[in-house]
Amino acid sequence: MSFALDPNLPQGVLSNLIVTDIAPSIGDISSEFRGYIEGMKKIDASKVSTRKEAQDILSEYEKVCANYSQFPPALDPECI
Repeated sequence: MSFALDPNLPQGVLSNLIVTDIAPSIGDISSEFRGYIEGMKKIDASKVSTRKEAQDILSEYEKVCANYSQFPPALDPECI
């Protein structure tokens, strides 16, 4: 998802993208994911008009990672 939303991504790169998803399972939602859900609800309720406004809201819920400039949080072992 982060890759798809990158503003520097050349146009048309995702034109043949095939999206897959895992099967639903019964279990608790992680606290990190719960935070993203709350952030997305807050974005929706705030009626933001720019991506920056949305990112500012979502940043309140994101895990801070010291190496973010080097690795996306999902790939950085320090952020897991």
